[in-house]
Amino acid sequence: MRIIKKLTLMTILLTFLVGCSNSDINSKKPSKEAIEKNTMTKVQNDVNVIMDKDYSYVLKNMGNPYSTVYSLKVDDVDAFKDLEKMRNVENIELLSKGLVYPKYTSDYKFSGSAIYIGLKDDIVNKVETCDFKNFDISQIKDKNANVAILKYEEYDSLNSESIDNDSLKSYIGGDKESISTITRHKQCQYSIYTDVNEDINIEAYHMDNDEFFIVVFENNSIIFIDKSDFSNLLSTLEKEVN
Repeated sequence: MRIIKKLTLMTILLTFLVGCSNSDINSKKPSKEAIEKNTMTKVQNDVNVIMDKDYSYVLKNMGNPYSTVYSLKVDDVDAFKDLEKMRNVENIELLSKGLVYPKYTSDYKFSGSAIYIGLKDDIVNKVETCDFKNFDISQIKDKNANVAILKYEEYDSLNSESIDNDSLKSYIGGDKESISTITRHKQCQYSIYTDVNEDINIEAYHMDNDEFFIVVFENNSIIFIDKSDFSNLLSTLEKEVN
């Protein structure tokens, strides 16, 4: 089942996630102007300012979020044993989407909390404060979801030439901190959290050649690590199965 879990998660990353990202490409860039309008304060004082508004209204008034949270339900995990079935997303359901807006100090630095705006069918149906400093995805993802994806609006690109393919397998079994020699604590583009079968966490880092550096963790221990573009990722895993 370990290989099946990897394949399931990578399929989510390969198919569903790219579609979500492409659908959001026209969103506004984050700006200080949105912060200066004090929309955050208004929402904090009265959630009705933003409740029942649509996705475009939120972006127009608050700018791009720090991150977008996708809550997914993956059904019939056994179906993913068939590699051909993995090339579609029939067993993956988007339950909700959420936007995380950190609160800022007067000098535009992050404070310790954030506003989470939940959307169902792109309409705001939930507004709550969450702990930004000690962020816990389980507190805000849909209660029926077994997978949550965080897409960060601002992320760092890794230098592809600085990553030695031959040495990647030596990181297997190491803890999460061990990859800091590669990532230099830079922000990844995507994080995936799942409780399908067991708790798994994936980090996907964008690289300057438009490939991705992907690390899969199980209980903070590295169980898979690779760099590849999305089109080659599935074939890489198929070879591992065979």
